[in-house]
Amino acid sequence: MAKSQVHEPEAGEVQEWREEGVRNTSLLANWRIILVTLYVGMSLFEYGYDKGAIAGFQAMNGFLMVFGYQTDEGAWAIAPGPQRIISSFVTLGAFVGALITGPIGAWLSRRYSIMMACTFLIVAIAIMAETTSFGALYFSRLLCGLANGILMNFALVYLQECTPPYLRGLCFGVATFWITLGSTIGMVVNNFTEHMHSRMAYQIPLYVCFPIPALLVLTMPFLPESPRWLLHRNRPEEALKSLRFFRKGAYDEVAVLQEFEEMKLVAAREAETDKDWRLMLELFRGTNLRRTIVSVGVTSANAGVGAMFILSFGTYFLKVAKVGDPFMWTIVSNSMGLFGLILSWFAIERLGRRRLIIASCLICSFSMLLIAAAYTSPSLSTHQAGTALIVGMSLYLFGFNFGLEPYAFLTSGELPAQNLRAYTLGLSVAVSFVLAWACTFTAPYFINPAEMNWGAKYSWIWFVSGLISTVFIYFLLPDVKGRSLEEIDEMFRNKVSRRGFKTYVCAEMEQARSQGAVIALGKEKDHQEDQPVETHVENAK
Repeated sequence: MAKSQVHEPEAGEVQEWREEGVRNTSLLANWRIILVTLYVGMSLFEYGYDKGAIAGFQAMNGFLMVFGYQTDEGAWAIAPGPQRIISSFVTLGAFVGALITGPIGAWLSRRYSIMMACTFLIVAIAIMAETTSFGALYFSRLLCGLANGILMNFALVYLQECTPPYLRGLCFGVATFWITLGSTIGMVVNNFTEHMHSRMAYQIPLYVCFPIPALLVLTMPFLPESPRWLLHRNRPEEALKSLRFFRKGAYDEVAVLQEFEEMKLVAAREAETDKDWRLMLELFRGTNLRRTIVSVGVTSANAGVGAMFILSFGTYFLKVAKVGDPFMWTIVSNSMGLFGLILSWFAIERLGRRRLIIASCLICSFSMLLIAAAYTSPSLSTHQAGTALIVGMSLYLFGFNFGLEPYAFLTSGELPAQNLRAYTLGLSVAVSFVLAWACTFTAPYFINPAEMNWGAKYSWIWFVSGLISTVFIYFLLPDVKGRSLEEIDEMFRNKVSRRGFKTYVCAEMEQARSQGAVIALGKEKDHQEDQPVETHVENAK
């Protein structure tokens, strides 16, 4: 690694420095933050597992024998009421968890918030696995959602505050890999237990959830806290130590101090409002209002393209369509989603968040169009419509995981001011969960044979909604690829237009980096002056 070059001014020369700190952007040099991402990302596993395994319980006889009823034909089914509550209560709990993220983050650190949520998750899983009561089942779903809402926010905020700008997109993609992996593993486990005609059919999938939250509760205290959170709590020495830990091997000391000066500049400006109880009101004032609107709009696109419709009722539709083993086809379609997510890792830092999210919205929208058209056309047989359903679901999950699933939350957490990050992301995720809850609560009225019986034709609604989401993102979402969180903050405060984000020069951050170089130079000179002077005396002949 090349040594940093810091310009030392001559007498009378204007003291001005530029960014000369060495930053190695290779994955090998950044192995430490990659491992931290994989570790913290585990907390998102259950969120995906819930969508893969627990959503599939509604098509599992072992579960329906306890919480369902037997039809006149002898088949097992679930009533619309419990079906709505089981699916929607977890979303309702996630809404509450996301909404209280800001207040929790004001007094509890990122790490300990994650540990608290993991504890809630362990309790919720235990209750759901052992109860036969509807009341306890509903409570466990609510508690599970609460835990996931807190985990989703604090895990992502922690990673946003710890990762370097050039890896933030990739790290988010890697972290959300756990969501897709959890969903896939949940479906695979369900596929092995669905034929059991006992409570073990759904208890085994639930027991699989225990190890990860238990591991996180025991080991999170050994991980450094977010340096930005520490700075905002007036703990600069700990913050610098934490930043050095995350940048070790990739940044030299000059680069570390330059980034630290950027963070200090923002923390000092926001210190006056950090402890004000009215801080949340700042979300809707001045330039923060623009950030809030865009953040909420981007995360709402997850619900806008009909994600919960596919994720919560996909297995149910495949069973009704009689296209073979519904669990097998669900695994196939989810594997396409996993492929889309992995593909996005190679595209995110090249194409940027904005392009990937827009492409994702379009793919999801036209997948819904394919499904709706197939079930509306009278010329297609039942088998052909079922095939179109499989293709549409697979294409949908590919597109959803290629952009929206991993990077909508990334974008929503990048845009806010540092002291409002947890509040803004919490509000954004909460609104997204409310919309998802509305979908899961009302969908049975549209698709259930005992109600309106629209079936897959319900996809028409999500096709139109997806197009609206695409238009919103196209006109309002700026591209912040490669920008530090402090640079993004400066551009919003200076009211830079969406198109101007790519080329804008952040003067304040340039000055902060120069100050970091000055500090590094001073330390280097002090170190050199402290070294003993070696003298060499040649003996006279």
